[in-house]
Order: sequence, then structure tokens, then C-alpha cells
Amino acid sequence: MIVRIGGGREELADLVDLLLDCHARIRSFAALARIAGERADATHAEVVDACERVERYFGIALPLHVADEEESILPRLRGVSPEVDRALADMHAQHAAHQAGLHAMLSASAAVRQDPGDAAKRATLVAAAAPLEREFAEHLALEETVLFPAIRREWSADVQAEVVRELRARRA
Repeated sequence: MIVRIGGGREELADLVDLLLDCHARIRSFAALARIAGERADATHAEVVDACERVERYFGIALPLHVADEEESILPRLRGVSPEVDRALADMHAQHAAHQAGLHAMLSASAAVRQDPGDAAKRATLVAAAAPLEREFAEHLALEETVLFPAIRREWSADVQAEVVRELRARRA
């Protein structure tokens, strides 16, 4: 069976914990896309299910997470320090740079979902997902080592709670 992700999560209230939870899902779904292409022992039904979940996550949830960072976090953290400003600029540029890889991965995933037995299509999925997985690892590490500590250090509980409300409103 290909890994199942989600379900059984308790409601998180801390902003950084919510963001870390999103990052864990990004890592998991990026890996799932690659695994869906690699696993020769997976049944066609498992591959189709994995592709459907990857497409749903990266088509719906990831854009919400990017909006969280671009609309709620970036404007409030800007100006905290030169290091944070550099990390914010890198984060913003990386969000834009990820789009081509995401499009390629989602297109490859849709092709595999339509024909899960096609080895060439599955190889194309791996070829699209693997570099994106590496790019996400670098991107997420930057946020986790520079931006998230700045949020905890610089923002009051009220500001963090306001951002949590914004994140939840995007998903309502």
C-alpha cells in the first residue's frame, strides 16, 4: 500500500505549529508523488488513489498555504531584520519558481492517474516530482530556520492569533 496521509489530527492553535503541520504535508505529498511513480509493486488502484490525493493537495491546499505566507506572514515580518528580509525575498521568489515544477508534476500525475500501468508516464512523474521534492526541502528549511523563529520571537500572542484566524478563514 502507498502511504496514507491525514486524518486523526487534533486541532492545532499555535501559528508556528500550524505552519509546521502544513510543511509536513508538503513533504509527505511531494514524496507521495515520487513514490506513486517509483513503486512497481503498487496496484493500479493504489497509484490512482495516490495521484488523486497528490493532485488535490497541490491543486487546493498548497495554494492556500502559499497565500498564508504571502498575504499574512510576509507583510507582517517585513522589516524585522536584514536576515528575515532576505529570507522573505527568497521565499517569495521560490514560490514563483515552484510553479513550473508544480505544473509539470500535476500534469504527470494526471497522466499516470489516467493510465497507471504506463511505465513511461510513471517515469515522467518521478522525473517531475523528485526535483520538486528537493526544492521544497530547501524552501521549507529556510522558513523553518529563519522565519518561524522570527514569528515566535517577534510577534505577540494577539498577532499570532490574528494570523491563525486569517489562515482558517481562507479554508472556510
